[in-house]
Order: sequence, then structure tokens, then C-alpha cells
Amino acid sequence: MSFPITAVLFDIGGVVVRSPLLAIEAYEIEKKIPLGYINWNIYHGGPNSAWKRLERNEISMDNTFFDVFQAELNEPNAWARYHGEKGLELPPAPQIDGKWLFWEMMRVSREYNPSIVNAIEKLRQTGRYKIGALTNNYVFPENHPYRDDGNTKALFDIYLASVELGMRKPEHRIFEYAIKAMGVEDPSQIVFLDDLGGNLRAAKEMGLRTIKVPLRDTENAVRQLEDMLGENLSLSLSSKL
Repeated sequence: MSFPITAVLFDIGGVVVRSPLLAIEAYEIEKKIPLGYINWNIYHGGPNSAWKRLERNEISMDNTFFDVFQAELNEPNAWARYHGEKGLELPPAPQIDGKWLFWEMMRVSREYNPSIVNAIEKLRQTGRYKIGALTNNYVFPENHPYRDDGNTKALFDIYLASVELGMRKPEHRIFEYAIKAMGVEDPSQIVFLDDLGGNLRAAKEMGLRTIKVPLRDTENAVRQLEDMLGENLSLSLSSKL
């Protein structure tokens, strides 16, 4: 049985707002670190790494987090494992400044991607889709300006955040929760947009349709969404000027 698409689910970082991976990439280029290593380190850090605990709200965003995060980024065994997997010669390990890098990632990812926001607004105007967000996020310290994400939440009918749910992508259980929250009859009625392959693979395994959002070409993802839904979601020429 074929089900119609009735819901669209968006990641936030790297989709609705600019990707923190841009800050990582710039840092790796400046420090002559192999491109992709830092993200690889975070992804392969195990379920109880500092980053993943932060996204499940199991650790506070304080010096304890930053000390552990930095230690994990500079773990010699991880550096050696990465180079071994890639078949690369093992150079001396760099000293990565985890705290500085974290805040640079947060700064870069404050800017909205206009093409995605425009698509969300157009989808809402049709009245034909439930619009949701599924994000791995963080609890910022009290009174920190990044703590207020009310404007972003207002874009969506449903806003699902890892720190509130105590689970994170790509865990299957968070997709199970999202499917129920979106109120669909079948998971294939949901289109999920994310910039990370691991999250998309997990979503596909749970039955969702998926679109990968390229790091520097969110408009490509919007075109794919247009084709999938049969809707006009692109920015007008006047909006791009």
C-alpha cells in the first residue's frame, strides 16, 4: 500500500541554520588537520562521549564538559585509529582547542538558511503538511544569548529536541518517538531532511523518506523536496536579490 506524504521533518543545524561543520572545516584547514577528522572523532566517540551526553542533557555546558570534550578530541588512540582506517601515515597529533572550537561552531550555526526557511513557510501556507523539527541540541547556560531559540521553534508545528527527550539522532528510539509525534499512519508519510549521513541512514531504516542537505547547497535539497511533494518551494528571484 502506498501512503501519501503528509509530514516534513527538518534537522536544525546544517539544514534550517548554517552547519557547524563549516566551523570545523575552517579550523581543520587552519591547523592542517585532515578534513573530516574532528567530525569523525565526535561521531565515533561512543554513546557516552561528552558531546553525546551534552545532546541528551546528561552533562552541563560547563568546564567539566569542555575538559572532557577537549581530552576526547586529543585522544591519541582516536588519532591513530582514524589514520589507520584511512590508510594514512600517522603524523604527530595536533592540539585541538575544544572550547574555542565549540563556541565557533555555535556562532557559525546561528545564521538561517533562507532557502530552507522559505520552503518551510510555503509548506505551512499550503495547509497540507505537518511540519516538524528533529534536532540534536544543547542547553546553554542561564542568560546566554544562544539559549533563546523561540524564533526557530515558531517555524514548526512540532519541535523535538534531544535535550528534552533524553535521546539523540541517530538512535532509533528518537525516530520512533518522532513518528508517533507527527501523527502519521505510516513512517513513509514523513520526509526527513538532514545533513548527516548517519542520521539519514537511521531514519531510512525506520521507514522515513529522506533527503540529504549538502553542506553548501541547501537549494539542491529544496529542489528534491519540491520534486517529492509536487510543490513550488523555491525562493523567488526578487527574494534572492
